[in-house]
Amino acid sequence: MASIKDVARLAGVSPTTVSRVINHKGKTNKATEDRVWQAITKLNYQPNLLARSLRSQKSRLIGFLVIDIESPFFGRLVKYIEEAANRKGYNLILCNVGENPKKEKEYLEILIQRQVEGIIFSRVSDESVLFKTPQLSKIPYVVLDRNLEKEEAPTVKLDNFKAGMLAAQHFLELGHRNFACLSGPLKIQICRERLEGFVNALEKAGISWRDIIVLEGNFKMDGGKEGMKKILALPHHPTAIFCMNDLMALGALQAIREKGFSVPRDFSLIGVDNTILGEFSDPPLTTIAQSFDQMAKASITLLVKLIEGKKVRKKQIALQPQLVVRLSTTSRKAQ
Repeated sequence: MASIKDVARLAGVSPTTVSRVINHKGKTNKATEDRVWQAITKLNYQPNLLARSLRSQKSRLIGFLVIDIESPFFGRLVKYIEEAANRKGYNLILCNVGENPKKEKEYLEILIQRQVEGIIFSRVSDESVLFKTPQLSKIPYVVLDRNLEKEEAPTVKLDNFKAGMLAAQHFLELGHRNFACLSGPLKIQICRERLEGFVNALEKAGISWRDIIVLEGNFKMDGGKEGMKKILALPHHPTAIFCMNDLMALGALQAIREKGFSVPRDFSLIGVDNTILGEFSDPPLTTIAQSFDQMAKASITLLVKLIEGKKVRKKQIALQPQLVVRLSTTSRKAQ
């Protein structure tokens, strides 16, 4: 079994430097850190985490409360959160709360009993009871993705207002004048923010909010499909449909096809998240992308600073969305 001296020898550094890199203490340059981690990987070096935690009285554990592990969004986010935590020397305990506020609270209590050093959570909705749990005040945490309005808690999220604006602006540039929005649950703040951005951009272009069809969905394919069926039952159809995630957009696409219509000939569709499902759909889905890697790194970096008691200049981080244009949107004149 490899020792810390073996790692130091292979990396060309001292055992003290290896220890600093593993424990993220002191300053080392990136080239040195890379050599150390490469040596650790090559030798399959396993630090004695139990002994280290007993000496330091630290568990090196981070809890992650996930809304729905089956969601392509959260499934991908888990991957990047785990990788970012690992690079900082922490292990992840994953809890799938299943959009259940009661289960959310129960898992929080379990994580605290397991003596995690910090928690990342994306709350179920505005109905979340996490902040009503006294134990939460005893441990560093970061809110990921789903924040509350005017929240002062440490938060990393997408600029959802801008995401809605980007969708509306793209439709307008393509010449569309009739719009619908298939939202996620409006009891979730990010859905209200996306809708507000979408409506705001359309109103600036002279479209009254009264003329915008808004149907509430559930962030799942069946919600998108059912919402689109309602739109198709209307006497006059909007031509531009903004769906608040890729799954609902794919559900809407299915409903459109079942009724003999086509995308983008009859309807232009935009989703949010830039998941692989949208990239390989037929046609490939135009979407508002958010960087999962950037979101994960920002969340872990912020949480580790809070754990280590370091000064944090900015506790609310809003990441910028990006429009990814594919084949599900086209000019209204070309339809």
